[in-house]
Amino acid sequence: MSKERIDVIPEVVSRLSKIGNSERSAFLGFDACIDYIIRIVREKKGNEITGYFNDSNQFGEFLINLGNKSCGIELQTKLSKIGGNMVITGNALGNLGIRVECVGTFGLPDILPVFRTMSPNCSLHTIADTISATALEFNNSKVIMFDPGPYNNLTWKGIKNLMGIEKIKKLMSEKQLISFLNWSEIENSSMIWEGILDEILPSIVQTGLRPFFFTDFSDCSRRSKKDIQFAIELLGRFRNYFRVVLSLNQNEADLIAKALDLQGYNSDEEFVKNLFALSNTDVLVIHRTNDALAFNGAGYEKCDTFFCNEPKILTGGGDNFNAGFCYTLYNEFNLFESLLVANAVAGSYVKTGISPDINRLIDFLTQI
Repeated sequence: MSKERIDVIPEVVSRLSKIGNSERSAFLGFDACIDYIIRIVREKKGNEITGYFNDSNQFGEFLINLGNKSCGIELQTKLSKIGGNMVITGNALGNLGIRVECVGTFGLPDILPVFRTMSPNCSLHTIADTISATALEFNNSKVIMFDPGPYNNLTWKGIKNLMGIEKIKKLMSEKQLISFLNWSEIENSSMIWEGILDEILPSIVQTGLRPFFFTDFSDCSRRSKKDIQFAIELLGRFRNYFRVVLSLNQNEADLIAKALDLQGYNSDEEFVKNLFALSNTDVLVIHRTNDALAFNGAGYEKCDTFFCNEPKILTGGGDNFNAGFCYTLYNEFNLFESLLVANAVAGSYVKTGISPDINRLIDFLTQI
């Protein structure tokens, strides 16, 4: 553990313990799904499983070595749970004490019961049928497979017709944080963003400090260069109303850098600063397995993660990181402290399988 992190943890714990229950609220959209967490069986003795594929490279080599031969693979479902970037992030924020208006694909005509397990601080508003996602988990990575189904049919017109313009305005008004997540998997995300920029934001009520707009594009490897460039252009329009935070994992950061023709960097710091200059954001965050990086135009920070060798769950780790970072935005932590809290929320979740409340988060940090 770095000396800087050791020195900062006691101060962060002290501040977390003093944060009261003031009225803090957020609006999040628009994805929701049911996650099935799967492990791949490697070997058995009789009916007893004696080993899983714990490394994704190991499983990849197994498939490659098959060549053109067919095979059967046994899967074990370890867990089914609430899923989707918005849902997991919203639930984690709710556990941390933020009141969250969640607009997403919770099912039609009624919200599916599984989503009623979310934090009581989350108010749910459904706009479409949900989907299911299968997460193949290894100790070092995960592969999420899904059929987007209803995601592909989600449009701004459909959301307006179902919810009504005035209700959307009311839900977004007086929020310190507005967050649209999973841009890549919702086919019409940019159209939905445009509709909100044109028809909602010019007339919503905002009080106090300039609020934050937070987004995570998710894996945009299937999106075209033109699509990515347009989404980045829209972030510039959001800056007319918000302080914009863009959070990415390393794969997503590389994809966006490629779409923006970013080349020629020699260090993490140079990469983050160069991508920041092209991304129409006020804060750029890159979260990785072993560390997280951030730049806000004035300062660059890097903070090690709380890496877990035997994770309880990986799916949702990035979403819990995002929730932790968003939580710090309400409480004026500096950039390094924000990364530390985000890493701690993610670390606690990966270790226990539960998005922590403040007490659990403090306990996690004090046991480091």
